[in-house]
Amino acid sequence: MLVDTKWRDLGHDHVVWQLVRYWASLGGKKKEQAAWLKLLEASNQLATNDGWLPISAESVATFLQYLELRNTVFAQQYRLLRDEAAALSYCRRKKLAAGTTATQNKDHHQSSKALVATVTGIAGKVCKKFRTNFNPNPQYRCVWCNANGLHVTARNLDGAIPSIVNPVVVWEIKEYWGKTSGGSKMSDAVYECQLVGRELRDFETKTACRVEQVVFVDGKEQWSARQSDLKRFIDLTFQGFIDRLFVGKAVESESEPHLSGVLTNALH
Repeated sequence: MLVDTKWRDLGHDHVVWQLVRYWASLGGKKKEQAAWLKLLEASNQLATNDGWLPISAESVATFLQYLELRNTVFAQQYRLLRDEAAALSYCRRKKLAAGTTATQNKDHHQSSKALVATVTGIAGKVCKKFRTNFNPNPQYRCVWCNANGLHVTARNLDGAIPSIVNPVVVWEIKEYWGKTSGGSKMSDAVYECQLVGRELRDFETKTACRVEQVVFVDGKEQWSARQSDLKRFIDLTFQGFIDRLFVGKAVESESEPHLSGVLTNALH
């Protein structure tokens, strides 16, 4: 998913993104959300249960513009989601071996790791071209260290180039193929990527280094039941905490040239 630079130029701490967060938090109360939005648009005030906060007219206008764009982008990205059969079909065509996420309860759906296999295969192909290493399954935290600071990720990530020490690219994979209607794990996935992105942006500010965070998302059935979480992934990408978001079929055609472009800039 490509993002117009004007949104990134706002900066990830701009008031617009705080308005998006508050508005999204009202998503389960549609009437209240609509009333909140109407008041904001009419009076340039953010309403809470305990009072009103003034917001600049310019920020309100930018926020309303983003909401309109958000709906369009979501519709585009939602259409890219694949079901498990389609994801496995791609793996077979590319001769990629997809493992399985086994559960203790054998009555539960035993989900494949089709997206993991796809990302690993594409990253391996790109890294071979650039004659660099990659770690497709880190078992430890990623660490960056230079003269201006040290940073350790809050959690283990799903991949890193060229290694977990001073990587120039890291990624997270959020594939959910179960037959149920998703769950809180998908909200957790959003917060995990937001945390990693926030910490990376803060570290970059202190050290002037550059790290690319890429997120891969797939699983049409479960994300259909958690559309609000998918929209939050879109928000984080426009905000700049996620550098590039690949949804469903986009991984097949767009991730390889993107990784090649990042490594061209980072390693040469």
